[in-house]
Amino acid sequence: MAASEKRPPVFVEHEGTDKRWLALCREACTAAGMLEVGIKALSHADFNRQDLYYAGFSNVTIAMERICKLVLDSQRFYEKGEFLKGGELSKLGHSLTNLYRKVQNIEESFSEGISSRRVDIPLDELEDILNFLTDFAKKDRYYNLESLTKNGGADPIKRWRKLVTQHHPMPALTEEQRDEMRKADMCGEEGVYFDMLFPSVNGNNIERPSEYLREKWEDRHVQIEGVSVLYSLFRYLSKVLGHFSGAWPVQVRDAEEKLNEQSAGQTLMMEKMKIREGSLQLPWYSDFFDFFEHDASWLKNKLMRES
Repeated sequence: MAASEKRPPVFVEHEGTDKRWLALCREACTAAGMLEVGIKALSHADFNRQDLYYAGFSNVTIAMERICKLVLDSQRFYEKGEFLKGGELSKLGHSLTNLYRKVQNIEESFSEGISSRRVDIPLDELEDILNFLTDFAKKDRYYNLESLTKNGGADPIKRWRKLVTQHHPMPALTEEQRDEMRKADMCGEEGVYFDMLFPSVNGNNIERPSEYLREKWEDRHVQIEGVSVLYSLFRYLSKVLGHFSGAWPVQVRDAEEKLNEQSAGQTLMMEKMKIREGSLQLPWYSDFFDFFEHDASWLKNKLMRES
């Protein structure tokens, strides 16, 4: 074979992979990917790209439901050696608030007071966030279409902005920013005009350069503070799921515990291998959520550097 010719890959023969393991890997990878996509979309959502609010919240709400149900399914397997059946999954519903509470109960059952996995969000703010995400998942995601034929309803963009600024008030404008606004308006008075339509997130047309700047700064504040809080919430959920990384079902753990009472040796290791044969080991979930290995301050600093 000539040196320039490519050699075909050589594959090693393996035993068949448990389809349940593949399904769990796909589910974890899907949830992790959607959370990351959603976080990144929301970190760029502003008055000029209002579509990114919907893209971001659609991704994170779907992913949050999936990761919560994955935690509940993994716990069932960990404790009983079986997964939730279809009917049981359906009964869990789609309320992200309720699903979060169930995950929280699981975390509290094995944390024993350790706070490393606790969500670092004040309780009142956490409650508002969960209610917002639940409402978006259930009904507010259709706001654009519903607003075509009826007035009122909760505009999720306005609601999100109000929620974030309520818990993280917009800081007062600096003198440098005020000076920039004055100079921007002076340019307009000198005859430098841009015929562009910029509606704010509140639906008002932006008529002056100073209004454009203020809107941009306020949107950036909402991006940084809001995304940081969501990151903290999803990091918490990924850490709870990570508790089950590589776990064996209760039957395997009990059998191995009995073996551990014997003296260590090669025979003991072989017996453990026999016990594990034919049993499913849960995936290493933490490998899928490397985007959430940092704390929220890491993301906030990253976003602020990009401002």
